[in-house]
Order: sequence, then C-alpha cells, then structure tokens
Amino acid sequence: MQRIITIVLFITVFSTAAAFSAINTNVVSINYYLGVIELPLSVVVIASIVSGIVLGALAIFLTSLRLRYENRRLQKKLEVSTQEINSLRILPIKDEH
Repeated sequence: MQRIITIVLFITVFSTAAAFSAINTNVVSINYYLGVIELPLSVVVIASIVSGIVLGALAIFLTSLRLRYENRRLQKKLEVSTQEINSLRILPIKDEH
C-alpha cells in the first residue's frame, strides 16, 4: 500500500513539475559576482527549491550529529555513575558506635 502511495505521489509531483516547466519558458537573467547567466524561469525556481532542501537537510544533519555526540557522552557518564553506585553497594556498612 505504501509503495502505491509513493508511486502516485511521484507521478503527481512529476506531472506538476512538467506542467510548470512547460508554462514558464521565459528566460530570466541571473546576475552574480563573476558574470550573468540566462536560464528559463522554471529551472531557476526548481534549482532554488532543490538548494533549499539540501541546505535544510544539511542543517538537520548537523543538529543530529551534535545530539548524537551529546547522547553518547551522557551514556558514558551514566555508565560511570552506575559502576560507582554498584561498587558502593558492595562495601560493608561500618558502625562507628
């Protein structure tokens, strides 16, 4: 069932992108520091969307790495604390009376 939904979603997105590209064939010029490039409007919009997705995924990935590192650090700290507690439980209680 999930495979069918994925295929239908892919076909919908692909057909929408094809229709968008067919309608927006106007050429736009993009000025950047090294020169000027002229591309169809649909290519510029799709490139902007793809670059936004890539940058967003990169930001999420970097945040995930930071959280994984912190999780690993806390797990090691927990292991040390658990070992310390277990070693203290083994020690006999001494009465000073």
